[in-house]
Order: sequence, then structure tokens, then C-alpha cells
Amino acid sequence: MEKLVMDRISCHVTAKCNLRCKKCAVYVPKLYEIGNVPEYDMDETISSFQTYFDIVESVRLISLTGGETMLHPRLSELIEFLLGYERRFSKLEVFTNGAIDVPKPVLKALSKSEKASLFIDNYGPHLSSKLNDIEGMCKKYKARYTIRKYYGDDAHLGGWVDRGILPEKLDDETARRHFSTCAVSKKGGRLFTIFGRLLTFCATPYCGYRIGALPKADVLYVDLGDAGVALEEKRRKFMEMDNVDFNPGCAWCNGLGIYEDAERFAPGEQVYVRIGNLS
Repeated sequence: MEKLVMDRISCHVTAKCNLRCKKCAVYVPKLYEIGNVPEYDMDETISSFQTYFDIVESVRLISLTGGETMLHPRLSELIEFLLGYERRFSKLEVFTNGAIDVPKPVLKALSKSEKASLFIDNYGPHLSSKLNDIEGMCKKYKARYTIRKYYGDDAHLGGWVDRGILPEKLDDETARRHFSTCAVSKKGGRLFTIFGRLLTFCATPYCGYRIGALPKADVLYVDLGDAGVALEEKRRKFMEMDNVDFNPGCAWCNGLGIYEDAERFAPGEQVYVRIGNLS
């Protein structure tokens, strides 16, 4: 069976978060508002990665995201599992918002490989209040880490852009132009995301579907957990998805990196704040 060499794969381990950012790219505040805050079953997630590596020979980057990853009680188990495929990837990043303690088992797991690191988004001392503690614990356990400054005049990339679902569907010509220029869709660097048993092309359409903002028909995905579908068929569907010349989800989004003059917003601005290890 032919295997593929991919650029990157992300995985949403949970939608639970201790922050409620107004411009959240995965719409966490809306998920809480409608009472649909999924925490993906870790057994399903691990099974999906097993299937992924049965299909894919290697991948440059694996990113574990949320929500807030540290709220998943089995996060360290997933990291340990992925380190079993260490020869098959170049880098493993685990994202956190600096507002919650990083569990010791996570730090211990990250310390086991030079390819693994913690990626800390720093929203300033009022939100990322645990940053200094996390940095100290990373040094104690010899876990590699990176801090991305997301506040002030010199915030990363000048701040966030609005990744919200558009109120009206774009016309076909504009949507296809978005697809051809979006950073997520570029051939050779397309971003696929695991949500439990599903593997999607771009997280935005599926996140929009989760909040009822667009139909599932506009989400490109492969069900990696479908026991009734053979591995060869899953591989075929994945290759087909990797080679599409259009993603219908692009009709609902302004994309990433399409408009250089896109308005920037203060990262981490809160709808309201949840303090501590709350889900």
C-alpha cells in the first residue's frame, strides 16, 4: 500500500476551555452558550492516530490543540502514544494558554523527546497568570517550550484576525479564490485536523458545523473510526481529500493569510473569564 508524506496534522483533544475569547477560532464561547462542549474520547483519538499512521508514512508537524489541552485528563497518555511514532514525525507541539497549570505527567512525557515541546500562548499577566510557574516547571522537568507573545503593540502577527463563520455564504467565484490563496489549503502544506474519530480538511468548517452555522455537507472529512470501512478505502478517501481543487467550507470563511490588510484584534479579549481549572 502506497503511503503518504504529509506536512502537518493537528488534533483537537477537547473543546473545554478555562477562557472565553471573543475571537476564538474554534468558537468556544458559542459552544458553551449552546451547551455542546465536546471532550473527545481519548481511545477514539488514539485509534484515529493509529489509522493515520497506517496511511501516512511521515508527517513534519503534529499539533495538539483545543480548547485548552490541559483540561483533558488523558493528555499525557496521548503524548506518550505519539512518541511511539517518533521516527515518523519531525516535531510535536502541545498548545496551552498559560492560564492553567500543566500537569506533571504531561511535562514528564514531553521531556522524553527532543522533538516534543510545549507551546505557550502568552496573553499577558491578567490572563496567562500561570506563565512563570509553567516556565519554571518546564525547566525543572527539562521539557522544551516556546512562548508566543500575544499582547501589547508587538503581539505576534499584530494580533488575531476574525476567523468567524460568515453570516452569508460566499459566491462560488469568491469562495474558490479564497481556497486558492488560503494558507490552510496550499498544496503540499494542507492542514488536516483530527476531532475524535474524524479527520477533516481544515478545522474551520467542522467547527462551524458544531455550532450549527453551516451544513455538514460543506465539511470535507474521513471517518477514521468507521469499522465498516476498510483501511484501503480510508486511504483512498484521504488521498482524494488531499487532492481536491476546492473545499466547500471556504464559502463560509475569510480564510487565513488571504487579506494582508485584514483587521487585527486584541488576542484573548474575553467574553467573560473563568478562573482556575474549570471546564
